Amino acid sequence: MRADRYLLAGRYHLVERLGEGGAGTVWRAHDEVLNRQVAVKQVRVPAELTPHERAEFADRAIHEARSAGRLRDPAIVLVHDVVLEGGQPWIILDLVAGRSLDKVIKEHGPLPPDAVARIGLRVLSALSVAHSHGIVHQDVKPANILLDADGSAMLTDFGIAVAMGGRADRYGSAGSPGYMAPERLNEQPSGPASDLWSLGASLYTAVEGRAPFERAMPAAVAAAVLLHEPPRPARAGRELGGLLLAMLAKDPAARPTAAQVRDGLHAVLGSAAAPAPRRRRWLVPAVLAAVALLGTGGWYGLAALGQEDPGRFAAAPAACELLTDAQAAQLMKGTPRRTATRAGECQWKLLRGSRTISSITVRAWAERPNGDRGGPEVAALWFTSERTARAGAQGTAFRKAVGAVSDVRDVGEAAFVQNSYELSINSADLGRSDSTVLLRTSNLVAEVIWRREQVKVSAAADQKTALAAARLVSTAVRD
Repeated sequence: MRADRYLLAGRYHLVERLGEGGAGTVWRAHDEVLNRQVAVKQVRVPAELTPHERAEFADRAIHEARSAGRLRDPAIVLVHDVVLEGGQPWIILDLVAGRSLDKVIKEHGPLPPDAVARIGLRVLSALSVAHSHGIVHQDVKPANILLDADGSAMLTDFGIAVAMGGRADRYGSAGSPGYMAPERLNEQPSGPASDLWSLGASLYTAVEGRAPFERAMPAAVAAAVLLHEPPRPARAGRELGGLLLAMLAKDPAARPTAAQVRDGLHAVLGSAAAPAPRRRRWLVPAVLAAVALLGTGGWYGLAALGQEDPGRFAAAPAACELLTDAQAAQLMKGTPRRTATRAGECQWKLLRGSRTISSITVRAWAERPNGDRGGPEVAALWFTSERTARAGAQGTAFRKAVGAVSDVRDVGEAAFVQNSYELSINSADLGRSDSTVLLRTSNLVAEVIWRREQVKVSAAADQKTALAAARLVSTAVRD
């Protein structure tokens, strides 16, 4: 399309293309009636739709855009008009001078936690207004968060918003897999918790410099959202990191509410708007929900609340010292090669020629007191949050199957094991088998992963070896 030759609805003169995504193309345009600059979103209509479905799609887009046009908040890019031309919906919005959050991250790298918290509060304000009108955004992601010169954030692209409880993405054109909540990928109804999950994923990307479920292929991203837990945030700090992990829970009922997220973001800023007694309130409903799901263990050790004990470990022991080479050789039935792969991690690999046939990976880290929470409490919070996330990953998607989480006795103060199996791309009966044990002792958390390559489906699980290695690690930590 030649933008300089197109006049939309006899009024909006398209000037230049500003960007393009899965849901459509955005143009800068001049409103000939009001003599002002606007943004025009050309909504993409899926090519495979029948004429009836195209009409239905257009009607829905127009209805939802008009609903979004009622929303008023300083952090919302206003919708002014919506027109249907050539069987295609066009949405007219404010033209905002600013750069998208994804471009800022690409050009300048991760943002500091306080800046991310301020962005989160602005976007949360926009979402709260939308939710109060019965509308869910459905496409919260860094590309749809605009930052102006002073860093203030605005949320744009309400073009695919739907009414609460509606079926998300009916025609398969809306949203980005890495920022779509698990229930949306499972074609379940959207709600406020879905938008908050997407906000959590966006803020995670901003503070860490990479998306929480980053993978090379879109299908792998979707599988990771459904089955995997995000990597533990390294740059976010305790307050923001814990909040982001809670927002990314697989179960919508286990996520903090908007009010709880707001308290958590204020706590990151140390704002007077969130007084000290409220610092933990966002955790309480999530804790209770997890207690209902997990039993008396809860989301974290409730008995630890209020303690400021630093814990037994001033620093984690070296991971390569938690197993001896002789122990690893006995477990793996061979002579493995030991490598300190990165800080806090050690790996023993058994090779056949240049090919790895099995490996044991040991990771360990010590949590420190954070504010009014002691080291053991922080470790317990993270441990049981991780248990909840991994339990929610159970199931089969594409070529990978993830098993149930099972608690393990007599390994540290708390431990669980989980098996997974992923078929190789070019095989119907061979793949990679993992058995993972996560354990906690005082303020120390350790993870043991027993991996076997080219294993038949019929012999997928081997958690005995993983448990034996975890017991040796637990003994080394105790001694």
